[in-house]
Amino acid sequence: MPVLDPIKAALTDHLQTLIKKMTIGSGNTQASSRDGGSGNPLFSKSVEIQRVDERTLSMTALFDSQLTTEQSISEVVLHGDNPLDTPAFRATFMPITKNTSNEVRVDILMEVR
Repeated sequence: MPVLDPIKAALTDHLQTLIKKMTIGSGNTQASSRDGGSGNPLFSKSVEIQRVDERTLSMTALFDSQLTTEQSISEVVLHGDNPLDTPAFRATFMPITKNTSNEVRVDILMEVR
């Protein structure tokens, strides 16, 4: 039996209270549904969360040009107050350079199914 819509809406509400920060880092492992956390966190920012509908959240963070690193950025993690918290979301991508000449804005849509 599928989960009913009112329960999905309640789960979305609860998820919104758990996610506090977004971290970008230089993890060397591919993200999976069984991830234990971020590989090598570099920068954390408070995340802006908007509810799109009863099952979807939109999360945004801007990592401005003042944040620089010599390591390539290749992962993003959504978590509570501490980067080492069990993540709500982790994704890996092709490495990018983060220096004083660029900003990185990360937008994530998450749907409760």
